[in-house]
Amino acid sequence: MKMTAVAIAITAAMLPAVQAQTFKPKPAFAGQTEAPPPAKPSAAFSVQTITARLSGPWSLAFLPDGNFLVTESNGAMRTIRPDGVVSAPISGLPPIKVVAAQGLHDVLLDPDFARNRLLYFTYFSPPRGEAPAIWPNEFFYEKVWTRPFAERRTMDIGMERAARARLSEDNRSLQDVQPLAESAERRLVLARDGTLFITGADRFRFYDSDLDGVEHDFTADPDIRRNYSGRVLRINRDGSIPKDNPWLGRPTVPPATFAHGLRDPEGAAINPTTGELWVTDHGPQGADEINITRP
Repeated sequence: MKMTAVAIAITAAMLPAVQAQTFKPKPAFAGQTEAPPPAKPSAAFSVQTITARLSGPWSLAFLPDGNFLVTESNGAMRTIRPDGVVSAPISGLPPIKVVAAQGLHDVLLDPDFARNRLLYFTYFSPPRGEAPAIWPNEFFYEKVWTRPFAERRTMDIGMERAARARLSEDNRSLQDVQPLAESAERRLVLARDGTLFITGADRFRFYDSDLDGVEHDFTADPDIRRNYSGRVLRINRDGSIPKDNPWLGRPTVPPATFAHGLRDPEGAAINPTTGELWVTDHGPQGADEINITRP
């Protein structure tokens, strides 16, 4: 299916936006937060609406058979035909907890998907014994954040995870689902060396309010930052830890950590020229920004 110079839009009635929790920082100098316009405007996109029958679509992958594989944040994964036919939810997903900004997020095909049918996805897993469900936002914010710090550390409300699975030949089910990593569940990016980058996890519930990365500077205790704030993980595609990960010599830092000091990185891509990982972040000190992440 030829996609050159065409942007295909899959639209939906999006879920209500969660109220922003960050403040707008004052620029350090004039123009700091305003990028200059390009010298030459980009060519206009040709937009084709395929369907408007999704709820909270979050990620999309192009299958070799010409269909689209789409995740919905409310915990469903579906295929969509180019003529707009939307499948029933794909079976075999692990239990997913949908609350606030957490749910089912990214999906990424293995480079050898046409042969092995492997894919990777990120999601929020409910705690042991809790059934999959869609929860009101207040259960993740007001009923957690308002608790004393020591009490929050005892609360098991779920876990961010990345997993691998095999998509059946008929595109109807996931098989051999294997969790690969915990503590991040936003974007998945394939690095040039074949490893996986996983972004996300603003795990606010595990650090105190004066270390939340919004109105206070939390660089005084970097080990808290490395462990609990937004970060980037790097793993092999089987879930093992690459032997050249940058923090293996620091016992206080989880071995899958590649970069730290972020707040809530959601978008991510590999720079095609340099191979660097670029991420969009909700800002370590409150503002939306683009960061180049390095070890």
